[in-house]
Amino acid sequence: MAYTAELVQLRVVLGQLASEASHIVTSATATVAGSVCDRVRSSDVHTAVQRLRDHCRKLDDKMVVLLARQSPVAGDLHLVVAMLRIAGTVERMGELADHIAATADLRTPSPVVPAPLRPTVARLGGLSADLARRLAAAIVNDDPTAARRMENADDHIDQIHRQLLATLTDPAWPHGIQAAVDLTLLSRYYERFADQAVTAARQLGRVHPGVP
Repeated sequence: MAYTAELVQLRVVLGQLASEASHIVTSATATVAGSVCDRVRSSDVHTAVQRLRDHCRKLDDKMVVLLARQSPVAGDLHLVVAMLRIAGTVERMGELADHIAATADLRTPSPVVPAPLRPTVARLGGLSADLARRLAAAIVNDDPTAARRMENADDHIDQIHRQLLATLTDPAWPHGIQAAVDLTLLSRYYERFADQAVTAARQLGRVHPGVP
């Protein structure tokens, strides 16, 4: 059926958008925590986020048209609704990555992250990008169990977030109030990015409520 083929294609496109969110958060991390030679221009991140935003909204429009043209059975209807919600969540992931890059705009040409903490921020970025890649694979493969596995990585990000906050609030913190504020916001953006990825994956589980 043409309808089924179109639904499969929309799923592939949504997976590609989640993969793009992974690339964007990787680039955003390089704007704030990369070495001078590896640092990405924040303007490139902003452009990529705008492109992701446009693609998510176009995908929304296509899915709405698909619903209007067809009378999907319950299972397909649940899938389309889940995909609509996931598209909105992927767009929010892009916005959070944009906030990360915008932090670099505020401090340019000075570095945002003190050198001793760049590995920690890079780790947050790597884990976040990995969650977005897992989400992309789960979408394409219609994996209803992905969220459960992704929650472990999300817990790791939460742990790093808590440890980083403890470091920033230590009376011995040597890098000043502005750096502490910037790092608090950055850590929170990564935490929320990861939460959004897991939330999106849970939508796939709701399409298959009988799966443990």
